Amino acid sequence: MTSRRAFLGTAATAIGTMPFAGTAMAQADTGSEATAGVASDAVSPPSGYGASTASSHIDVISLPRLREPFREAIPEAGYVFVTGAKGDEWTLRENRRAMEDFRIMTHRLTGVSSGDVDLSVEILGERMPFPFFVAPMGAHRMTHEEGEVATARGAGMAGALYCSSGASNRTLEEIAEATTGSKWFQLYFNRDEDVTRSLLRRAKAAGYSAIVLTADALGPGTPDDFLAMGMPFRSDMTFGNHDPAKGGSGDFFAQKVDLTPEDIKLIKDETGLPVIVKGILRPEDVDPIIAGGADAIQVSNHGGRQIDGVPGAISALPLVARAVNGRVPVIMDSGIRRGIDVIRALSMGADCVAVGRPVMYGLGLGGAPGVQSVLEALASELRSDMLLTGARSVADLDPSYISVTGPSATMQEG
Repeated sequence: MTSRRAFLGTAATAIGTMPFAGTAMAQADTGSEATAGVASDAVSPPSGYGASTASSHIDVISLPRLREPFREAIPEAGYVFVTGAKGDEWTLRENRRAMEDFRIMTHRLTGVSSGDVDLSVEILGERMPFPFFVAPMGAHRMTHEEGEVATARGAGMAGALYCSSGASNRTLEEIAEATTGSKWFQLYFNRDEDVTRSLLRRAKAAGYSAIVLTADALGPGTPDDFLAMGMPFRSDMTFGNHDPAKGGSGDFFAQKVDLTPEDIKLIKDETGLPVIVKGILRPEDVDPIIAGGADAIQVSNHGGRQIDGVPGAISALPLVARAVNGRVPVIMDSGIRRGIDVIRALSMGADCVAVGRPVMYGLGLGGAPGVQSVLEALASELRSDMLLTGARSVADLDPSYISVTGPSATMQEG
């Protein structure tokens, strides 16, 4: 019987087990299950590792249903790395389970037709066609030979904003050139201030319009299953932004962990760009961060990849949004899989959300066109869900559209 891996046209079935000089790279957001109907064309030479070389649009039934075909489309090492999380993976699961605490309360006879639904949103001067963008994720060459270049290209094809990870395999310049859409750069603050300043100058010169300061990843967050495999990173993979052969400098792993609001000022002084502080779960953290100059707050638990046992991001969102009180935009990531998840987040105070692992599923299954397919499928589902919710635009969404039950209701009460 022909395997689905062969059907998907991936380059090899071998699991990459070559040693890699380093530890786990950072990645955001969570994962789920399977879609079908994928055909692919080679876009780059296959490697001994066996990453995907697919380049084709995919038929998306739903984002959760992409997970199983993704598993068969790429090497096991890549699958475990992308879909895994820290510890017992309770937070990974909780990001999804907690969505069930937020029930959508539909409005009826609102006079909204499908042609009326407006998904667009403006944040930090960027007008986006829908209220979600690609979350920063590293090590895309564990999934696809083209790495982040294909992901960024696919985001641009869909009209989506792309947030480039500081842990990318391709350089920030290569990634910037690949997308026709808006782009932000996620910074891992380095202990060597010269390295940090160099990254910031490069990002501004490459056309990134905002900097995301990573507060929720202060070291490797390696899934247990990946550790048990011996951390089989590709031997031909580097952190592109730090690779001296590509004009980079510094050690990616030499990250500054004692971050303070003063570090926001350095970023703004160096670039003059807006700063989003990513990784906030606690409302008490909001005031000093905004006072320090943050232009947006991103509620995130890094997709459960850094610390296990913290609440689902959607559970933390209402209290953080209340603390922000409209002073700056609020973004949320970790666990977004459905149009109704986007509605939940926007109703509870987010201005937009970021999507992580499902984008990687699209990358593995179809390269850049696969990424485009995933983003457009989510937009289509959101449009339908908005109509059925009775909301004309994302600006209409507020807490009246939500009934809260379960553990998240207790968190809301403070």
